[in-house]
Amino acid sequence: MCTALWGSAAPCVKRGYALFSVAADAPFSQLVFAGWRFALAGLLVLLVTSLKGRRIVPGRDEIKPILCISLFQSMLQYVCYYIGLSGTTGTKGSVLSGTQTFFALLLAHFLLPNDKLTRRKTLGCICGFAGVLALGLGGLDGFNLAGDGLVLLSAVSAGAGALVSRLFTPGRDPMLLTGWQLLIGGCFLLTVGTLGGGALGTVSLGGVLLLGYMIALSAAAFTIWTALLGKFPVGKVSLFGFLIPVFGTLFSALVLGEDILTVRNLTALVLVSGGIAVANSAAKQK
Repeated sequence: MCTALWGSAAPCVKRGYALFSVAADAPFSQLVFAGWRFALAGLLVLLVTSLKGRRIVPGRDEIKPILCISLFQSMLQYVCYYIGLSGTTGTKGSVLSGTQTFFALLLAHFLLPNDKLTRRKTLGCICGFAGVLALGLGGLDGFNLAGDGLVLLSAVSAGAGALVSRLFTPGRDPMLLTGWQLLIGGCFLLTVGTLGGGALGTVSLGGVLLLGYMIALSAAAFTIWTALLGKFPVGKVSLFGFLIPVFGTLFSALVLGEDILTVRNLTALVLVSGGIAVANSAAKQK
């Protein structure tokens, strides 16, 4: 469910740029768009938490976890993601975003004693990175640093965010952590974008409805994902992230009308899917 929601985000962001008249060369306006999405998603999570009769005021021992999770999962990740996505296609952005799984597995291997890479997981990582290289003709040829590079950097931040969530979530309310980290991260993006002179060009009913969907998907996906990382090892949960590019490619075809039946895209998806199969077989054996 989480990966399907996140897979739909890339084409929706690009569609949102068009509906709100946000130009591809207007990074601060893109951050304003991202800021509204995450700040309102955070408020939605906190509202639902309050309606369920649970506290929404964080304790002193929860402030550091909230700031750390927000730094990697909202601030750094989406500054790079939103700016980078304007310089690449929805399909390509989705596949690159899917590499966050590999970074999460690698970081967990080096920093968590009970989340080591096995031979099969290593082979899965190799297949996945080969899929990223296949996006450019002849390896990295055609790889755009200003677009693809920033989206890839956002994936590194997302991988680090999974590790941070695993460290800080156990024993704490995942909805409280998610609500505040989204709200703080969203306000940060909104502030940076506004100070840089960014603004939404036009506001239409279609744009508001699309933004509403993105707010809901962020609130649901981040809450569930944080809860899962609080209960299960990073390696086990993050494996499902391999499905993000699969869903993203399908939604890019449906929402943006992109041609997904190219040799480059199909090769990348086959290699990433191979990583799914190999890594999941390792998890099942264990």
